[in-house]
Amino acid sequence: MNLMFPEFLPNVEWFIYATQNQLLNICLDCGFNQSKFLNKYNILGPNQLQTLVVPILAHTKNGAYSEILIDYSQKWIREHKNALQTAYGKSPFFEYYDYRIFNIIDQEIPDLNTLNITLLKDICKWIGLEHLPIQITQPTESTKFYSPSNEINVPEYNQVFHEKFGFRPNVSIVDLLFNQGPLAKSYFENSF
Repeated sequence: MNLMFPEFLPNVEWFIYATQNQLLNICLDCGFNQSKFLNKYNILGPNQLQTLVVPILAHTKNGAYSEILIDYSQKWIREHKNALQTAYGKSPFFEYYDYRIFNIIDQEIPDLNTLNITLLKDICKWIGLEHLPIQITQPTESTKFYSPSNEINVPEYNQVFHEKFGFRPNVSIVDLLFNQGPLAKSYFENSF
């Protein structure tokens, strides 16, 4: 059985892998320290890759992913909105999706799992992958975890800073969403 870590706003390769397997098979009882992207995501900003972090309450970080609580005492929501505006404000579909993402984040959902699954479900609808079932699974001894590799080809698409940096494949799905919008569905159909 192949499981995927519930990465926060995962990269495009993560969605290509899910599409190839026709399933978002997510492990919620995996420990927080098993993946470096459970509360982080990369965007392509004007000064190269930028990693955005959702802060978590320290006393919850050693529990299962489903028990991790978000630290809203930090001003991360405003920082993420500003970073996304700076990076994607000139992208073709930013104004069609930014407020939808911001509305979810503004709800101040207490735990990382619920925030992530809420975003994943909506993003799957927006990029035409709503048919992929999200399955929450317990790991077993034979479980193999998806990890980024050179085996999955991430086809190029236009990015805001493409001329400056060339194509950057290891960025969050929001990059594809803001740059391709409804064309993302055909992007995934043509990724194999």
